[in-house]
This record gives sequence, structure tokens and C-alpha cells, in this order.
Amino acid sequence: MAQLSERLRVGIVGCRRGLGVGKQIAVLPEYQTVAVCDLDSERADAAAAELGGLAAYTDYQAMLAEQRPDVVFLATNTQPRAQLTVQAANAGVPGIIAEKPMAMSMAEARAMVDACRAAGSKLIITHQRRMGGDLLEMRALIAEGALGDLLVVRASCAGDLLTDGTHAVDSMRFLLADEPAIWVLGQLFRVTRAPDGTIDPEFADYAGFRYGHPVEAGAIAVVQFSSGVRGELFTGKAQVPGLPYQDYQAIGTQGMLRRAGDRGPLLMWDAQPGGWREVAIRPQNRRDDGMVEAWRRFASYLRGHGDHPLSGENALLDHELVMAIYESARLSKRIQLPLRQGAFPLQLMIDEGRA
Repeated sequence: MAQLSERLRVGIVGCRRGLGVGKQIAVLPEYQTVAVCDLDSERADAAAAELGGLAAYTDYQAMLAEQRPDVVFLATNTQPRAQLTVQAANAGVPGIIAEKPMAMSMAEARAMVDACRAAGSKLIITHQRRMGGDLLEMRALIAEGALGDLLVVRASCAGDLLTDGTHAVDSMRFLLADEPAIWVLGQLFRVTRAPDGTIDPEFADYAGFRYGHPVEAGAIAVVQFSSGVRGELFTGKAQVPGLPYQDYQAIGTQGMLRRAGDRGPLLMWDAQPGGWREVAIRPQNRRDDGMVEAWRRFASYLRGHGDHPLSGENALLDHELVMAIYESARLSKRIQLPLRQGAFPLQLMIDEGRA
């Protein structure tokens, strides 16, 4: 493994999403973005100029060979992410930060983790919400017994299960201190365009494919965790009506906590009069931005100081739950973990003519 630069040299791959994150990390003294890569040369050139005159590539392997980055940030569509991760690890890149979802299947996700482990590369997946102050405060309050005995953790979000539900699954696991899941029960429905190209406007954002892969229109799931706590998940057109994106609730014997979406307050309802009240995030749990915090901590992690909560190994457990929900829907049965299916169950359903 190459010696790390004083300021970690970053190569961004996928400039549509990568440009925004590139602007976020530009303020961090730990990093220096040196190159961008995108299959669309115009997009790569525009991002390179906007980020300060960087080198622009359409050839990923050329960027790795010529720039020798300390870190690659993979912000592409989901389909190529596993292959790009394995290529970076095999090229000796010390650090890999990949957007979620980490892969299209369990086989791909395991290959990513295995390749990084074999090469000594450190991999994280951007489930950055668990590094935000609101979730840190929720987890602390649950651990302190503010809700009594925890019964249910519930998450609701727009978007498909693979792309957006992975955040909700990771957040549920985080609130439960990443305790193991035992089984999963899931169901979904899919909507595709009619032969003439028309579709009900209600389902315009869920018309069969998104980010280069098949998606469902809505999904629901129940997850049984080892402590006895149940997880409940509602995504896409099955989300709870009226709730904001990534709305999380924790329900216990003595009260409830609610994260009212990404931009909403943290709320509590317990024995105190007055119903829901806003909860202040204590100083030890405050964070400016979950993504920035994830990158800041990755710099330290890459230099051998401590671990990282967004590790590829931890993300693999998130991915297993997502894939198990799909597999439960495919087989119409409860899925005991660990998951044995290595392929993408939704694609199998489509191949079987069932979705």
C-alpha cells in the first residue's frame, strides 16, 4: 500500500452526485481533490473547472494510474459500483468511499468487502445519517431508558428500497446499537409503463427503473432484532402518507421519539403534559453535517486511528437486510438470516415474470 500524502489526494468518480460532495469536502484541510472522472466528458470537464481546475478523465483506470489517489469517491449509478471498488482495491488505492447502495446484490457487496480486506484498502459506504446529531441524540436517549423498554423502531421514506430504503435500514440498526437481525418479512409492488409509454402520474417517479436498475413502486417490511425489538419499514408509495423523507420513530413502553425527516425537529412524547415537544440535541451529540463528519473521520481512520461507523463490513449488514426484504417478497415467506441468496431478488422476480 502506497504511503499516504500529507493532504489526502481524492479522485471523484461520477460527477453528477460527486460535484456536490466535492464542494462539501473542499473546506476540509485533510483532503485535496486532484481529479474527477465521468463517462460524460462534458460533465467531467465542467465539474473539474467548478472544483478549481482539476484533472478530468473519462477513463477510470487512467485516473487511478496517473493520479495515484489516496482516496476515491464513487458517486456513480449503482450498477458499476462493486466493479469500481474492486478495481480501486486491486490498484492499491488506500481508501474508498462509495455512495449507497453499495451494490446490486449480496454477491457483489461481499466481493467489495473481500477485495478491500485482501488489498488492505479501507472502505466506507455513505450512510451518513448515523453520524448526524439527531440520530446520535435519539440513540443516546434510547440507551438511557428515556422511552422505557423499546418495542418498535419505524422508518418511512420516499424512494425505492434499494436506493433510499438502505438509509432507513441503516438508521434503524444504528438506533439499536447495530444489534443483529434474526428474520425479515417483506412485500413490494412494481409499476411499469404501458406499451404506449403512458403511466399513472402518481407513479411517474417509480416507473420500473431508476439510477440504471429495476425498482419497485413501494415496499413494506418487518424486521425481528435479537433483543425482541421490531423494525418496521415503509418505502416509496407504501410510505406513511404525509410524513417527510426519512422519518424515524422509536416507540417504547414509556414514550416515543420521532425524527421528523431530514430537516425536521427531534420530538418526544412521554408522561409529561402537552403532547409532543422538541428535544434539544446535547453538546456532545451535535454535528455540523453528517457527510462532512464522515469524511473528517475517514481521514483519521485511513491513518490507522480508530474505526469508522460507516465501514464496508457494517454496510454489508444493511445490504443483507435490504436484499432479504426483496427475497421475502420473491418467495412469499419469512427469511431467516444470514441470507443465502447472492443475486438481486427483484431482478429474479422480473426474470420470472412476477414483477
